[in-house]
Amino acid sequence: MAPKKIGIDIWKDMKISELVNEFEKSGFNAKRINEAVIIYKKMLNDKNCYKVLTISGALVSAGMRKTFVKAIENKLVDCIICTGAILTHDLIEAFGVYHEPGSPDVDDAQLAKKNIDRLYDIFLPDKGYQVLEKRLHEIFPKMPQEKMSPTKFLGELGKHIQDEESIIRTASKNNIPIFCPAITDSILGFQAWMWGQDHDLKIYNQDDIRDFLAIVHEQKKFGMIILGGGVPKNFGFIMMQVSGKSLDYAIQITMDRPEHGGLSGAPLREAKSWKKISAKANIVDVICDATIAWPIIVGSLL
Repeated sequence: MAPKKIGIDIWKDMKISELVNEFEKSGFNAKRINEAVIIYKKMLNDKNCYKVLTISGALVSAGMRKTFVKAIENKLVDCIICTGAILTHDLIEAFGVYHEPGSPDVDDAQLAKKNIDRLYDIFLPDKGYQVLEKRLHEIFPKMPQEKMSPTKFLGELGKHIQDEESIIRTASKNNIPIFCPAITDSILGFQAWMWGQDHDLKIYNQDDIRDFLAIVHEQKKFGMIILGGGVPKNFGFIMMQVSGKSLDYAIQITMDRPEHGGLSGAPLREAKSWKKISAKANIVDVICDATIAWPIIVGSLL
């Protein structure tokens, strides 16, 4: 048998899946992306595996919105844990105000005078938040006026979103729960709090623990795809720890470093010491910008 050798090939009209297959013959993070797709396929083929996608960072602002919608529609995920910012920016676009190409090399004081917010090289008109407030306060009266967990709140909210490219709408339509343990750390959470001052619709963050643990106790095996880290990663890990269960599969895509002790840069193998990840789990750390690696992985699976 001829020995394997390093060296990928590329060709005209190459499919994403073919490129990822070629990555097996490379090194560094191209090889890690190939391993991520292999592990993801194992999750999809394991009928007992409940697939959790955690999302942090400004990924909707960076144009990743459709990739999450496609992942939901094609049953690549069973639930989502994300930041409030992901949901806030999803709604701003759902209500017709869009993120625009910009530049990091600008005078931010001049942008402020023009009411333009900057996220590195992405611009967002400040009117997006005004439209968000107006539209939410039109929707809130149509929702149940009661105490809700964030995931129930988001499921109900999704029923009133018309934009078919909305993550919240698509998740609600497909019965995919969205957990947002830090929803108060967002303008969406702020607007819900404002409404709740004079109405019975209120969000109780800690009830997300109850709702997620109900899923954990029902399912046999778990896989997690982690984009960025932060609160979503930690919430999923804690739920494994307190339930006495462990992840059987895990893929992490991050640019952070481990040396300062932060969770976002902690390699997955570290979580084995906490029993949050099984000692025999299939894991891979992809040190890459999620806006590069995630679309490649999803595109390959599709």
